[in-house]
Amino acid sequence: MSDLKDTEAMMRTATLRKNKPKASPVRFLLRAMPILIGVLAIEYTIGQRFLIGGDDQVDRCLPGKSIYIIDTANKDIWRGDLIAFRAERMAPYFKDGQVVVKIAAGVTGDHVKVDSLQTTINGSVIIEGLPLIGKLKQSSSTFKRDETIPPASYWVTGKTPNSFDSRYWGVVYDHQVIGRAYAVF
Repeated sequence: MSDLKDTEAMMRTATLRKNKPKASPVRFLLRAMPILIGVLAIEYTIGQRFLIGGDDQVDRCLPGKSIYIIDTANKDIWRGDLIAFRAERMAPYFKDGQVVVKIAAGVTGDHVKVDSLQTTINGSVIIEGLPLIGKLKQSSSTFKRDETIPPASYWVTGKTPNSFDSRYWGVVYDHQVIGRAYAVF
């Protein structure tokens, strides 16, 4: 008896499904439109503010990190922050306009001294030597500096000795800054 009732219930359900009117595409679109507009608004807002960057270099200046999120709305960079900027004067390693991420080792007003042995900022050693002078076909005296970082500028470095950084080409200017970067992995 129970099997008969189950079979009858299943047949009624199947009949109801067959007779159910199908929703029109217009009605579906009207119901889906607010959700679609919301998703697109969120994507536009996030897409305008954040960029995702990847470092595909074999010899990375920030070892162990290859994916970065760049907050283009946050250009308040402090000493020690990761900074994303557009390359200028960085040939032969980077083309003008290429996005680069480095550490803001020095900020406006800091005193920088570069010689063949080390780079110091405000008297603290930041990075050792000038190991790329051979590849750049320049003498170490070309890169010798003793200066104060000018207004709206940053001194950037990597964490490895072979980092192509401010030791070789100078400061990053404010107009080059894209935003603050965060290493994801």
